[in-house]
Amino acid sequence: MSQKVKDQILTMLIEHSRIIYSVISDMGVYYSAWAEGNESNAKNMEKKKNKLYLSEEDADVIKIKLIQEFSEAGPQGLGNYIALILRMDNTINYPLEFINILNKIPVSDEVNDEIKKQYRNLINNILEMADVLRTTIKALRDNRAEVFKNTTKIHEIENTVDGIFREFLDYLYDKKDLDIRLLLRIRDSIKILEDLADNIHDIADFIRILIYQ
Repeated sequence: MSQKVKDQILTMLIEHSRIIYSVISDMGVYYSAWAEGNESNAKNMEKKKNKLYLSEEDADVIKIKLIQEFSEAGPQGLGNYIALILRMDNTINYPLEFINILNKIPVSDEVNDEIKKQYRNLINNILEMADVLRTTIKALRDNRAEVFKNTTKIHEIENTVDGIFREFLDYLYDKKDLDIRLLLRIRDSIKILEDLADNIHDIADFIRILIYQ
């Protein structure tokens, strides 16, 4: 693969990683509005939800363009980059699933400050993972050492997310007065967040393979 083609592909990947970060950031803003529980937030939440879907479409355009333009050219080694953008594109599905489940969870006295804190811990760490991923994709151009350092950082944050997830589950299961339907919905929502973190971690692992091939 020529350097020119590689630069064009990396430019698309960088833009795609920016969208991933934006989507996860918007997911966090959506969560914050939901956690406040004010009816006045409903309109803003709907706008943020629509923005998330528009971002998904933008990311899909980049994915399709990369596949179509460079599959036709057939540069050697393209398959790894197609595999990478497919993994990256899948990341955007998780925030959309999360807010759809969140919409079904009523903000009541049962959703206490501890539950909200644990949600926020998960989201903040995942947002940090997305930020490091964005930096990692940029470093693919010419900084292998930075890529390795950043992918290691993603692995460390993912371990933190796993710990928060387990602690959150333990708290939910120990809370005997929590309505079972509410418990299940909260559990499903945080499982999506854990899956999102796992997906970013898998992308980081794939990037490590990519730079050594």
